[in-house]
Amino acid sequence: MPFSNFTNPYKNPADVPEKYRQSMNLQKLFKSDGSYVRPAEDPVTMWAIDILHTEYGVPLEAMALEVNADFTEGTYQGGRRYLGRVDVVIFDDRYADSIGNLDVAFIALEAMEPSKKVGGTEAEGWVEHLHRINSYTSASPSVRYAILTSGKHTEIYRRDLDYPRKLEPIGDLPKYESVRKAAQHSNYTVILNPSQPDGIQTGLTPLTREKFREVLGDTRSGCHSILRDNEGLQPQEAVDAMVKFLFAKWYDEQATIDIVKKTGEQRAYVFSTTKETDPERLFVQVRETFEKAKQWERETLAKKFGDDLGVRLAFSEADMLQFKPYTTMQIVERLAPYSLRKSSADVKGGVFEDFLSKTFRDDLGQYFTPTPVINLMVGILQPTVNDYVGDPACGSARMLTHVLDYVRKQEYAKAIANNGGSAEGINPEEPTEEFIKFRDNHLFGAEYSRNVMHIARVNTLMNGAQYADLKVMDSLERLGSITGGITEGLPEYPGFYLGGLTMILTNPPFGSKVTNEDVLKDFAERDGVSKKNGKVVKNISQEVAFLNRCLEFLAPKGKLAIILPDGILANSSMQDVRDWILRWTKLKAVISLPQETFAPYGAAVKTSLILLEKRDFDQINAECDDDYEIYMARIDDIGYDKAGRITSYQNQKLISVEIQEVINDLAKY
Repeated sequence: MPFSNFTNPYKNPADVPEKYRQSMNLQKLFKSDGSYVRPAEDPVTMWAIDILHTEYGVPLEAMALEVNADFTEGTYQGGRRYLGRVDVVIFDDRYADSIGNLDVAFIALEAMEPSKKVGGTEAEGWVEHLHRINSYTSASPSVRYAILTSGKHTEIYRRDLDYPRKLEPIGDLPKYESVRKAAQHSNYTVILNPSQPDGIQTGLTPLTREKFREVLGDTRSGCHSILRDNEGLQPQEAVDAMVKFLFAKWYDEQATIDIVKKTGEQRAYVFSTTKETDPERLFVQVRETFEKAKQWERETLAKKFGDDLGVRLAFSEADMLQFKPYTTMQIVERLAPYSLRKSSADVKGGVFEDFLSKTFRDDLGQYFTPTPVINLMVGILQPTVNDYVGDPACGSARMLTHVLDYVRKQEYAKAIANNGGSAEGINPEEPTEEFIKFRDNHLFGAEYSRNVMHIARVNTLMNGAQYADLKVMDSLERLGSITGGITEGLPEYPGFYLGGLTMILTNPPFGSKVTNEDVLKDFAERDGVSKKNGKVVKNISQEVAFLNRCLEFLAPKGKLAIILPDGILANSSMQDVRDWILRWTKLKAVISLPQETFAPYGAAVKTSLILLEKRDFDQINAECDDDYEIYMARIDDIGYDKAGRITSYQNQKLISVEIQEVINDLAKY
């Protein structure tokens, strides 16, 4: 350990090398005449700084002297207030606040006079200095190591970040590896490259669906198994942890690119490792990246929605990404080579189908819609930049991200056509101004489960829709509670208002009954399906309630693609519901889905995809005896067996062709 040989080379301040004397971060050690401020302690501090800089690779700009931490323990009235102060704090030079100051403390150092004995209780003795460093590290959320030295004796500690955050003696510090060193050693760095479409080169590979499944999945080497085996997490806990890791990984990619574009310097990702990587520091970096991601999300959403963000945030202040260092290291190693930012919507959406669906089926009763069915729904709706698109039972928001991808591709093709057939100078991620407006202002999602909303928010963020209007909401609540009393939607109030959307695509939950008397009366007041023979019925099925609410949210001429049990279409007991549907809408298409569609989630019920167009208000209460054609089709295979396993990727390609044929046929109607 380099700290073991104390020769006090800096007892005379004139012997301090010029690079230390000129450093702005070390000015507090010296008076204006060049002498030490504290002649007994400061030579030890200077000696320790030199060792940290020369032997451990800590940049001088990452150091700060005499740093305070002010905190309260206990309740405001009865709690005790502490002031922690240490001689030197080493910051993680990866992180800076909004004005460029480093703000993630990593190592704390306390120095004392060489004459003080180990364990001494005298004033300014060992015990007092140990108490100081304990107080500071207890107050800091990120300090991982602490050093207490008199020069003649040095103790190095590792701080446990869990309560009570005690200091545990260790043998030595690992190398620091500054940001610049990491960029030289890492396989995954960001550099400026004008020849690339967005001006940067990352070294990361877009994921395929098979690779994403391998990286995240239940194989012995997959992240899910690592969390289960290392941390003892139950399936839903492991899913929650992985969503946090994906959130941090996505933010790391975007934030690192932003810094490189700003500074021009090559920079390594947090989610990368080398032979020099300290698992303890990586642990802190990943944790802090997650905190920075939460802060970014709060600030981003506040620009559009104000400060009342509780129902919109992916994660709360209390949510943390904190697992064992070797667990974090293993997860990072598996995610490091791949780009979430550049992976397609199909791939990222497939993650939430493949990796998350079984857990949420078992624990939360969520039904995930297979990708081919989503592609069919989006294809028959054919959304454009002028549409306001919503899903009042959005789950992981995969339908919305597929809509976004569909519109992006349409606008990209349009931009190329308008550019003489050339893609030069066109950003495929943001091809037109109209697309940006659509992405930021035309997508709406509601989900009852806060746990599932975590996934929805992260999914939309990873697909570039950070401003998508997603919120935790019971879409079957009384309408006035949802709208805040606003009685008209478009054009002033797009979203979940009366007539606030031009398109809805949804796979609502079904199988339960809505029995809330207030909700049933609320539907009936607007001539809803809960009104029969002039009276309010005692219950309606959940899927019928969602159908009713979707039609209320739709503007006249708006289109709804919804998955419903076949019983609504065929059972004699549902005739009044069918009559109500035909009074409110034009039935455009019925596409029968195979029995296996939702079998993986324990749902044996046969379903169909229904396409409806809402009538004008003056037609709803009129006699509707108009004749028109209805498109009908049957899909026998969506590429999944009864267990939810993909039958084959070749079969998936054939099914994509079949679905496109259905879309093309329907376009003729």
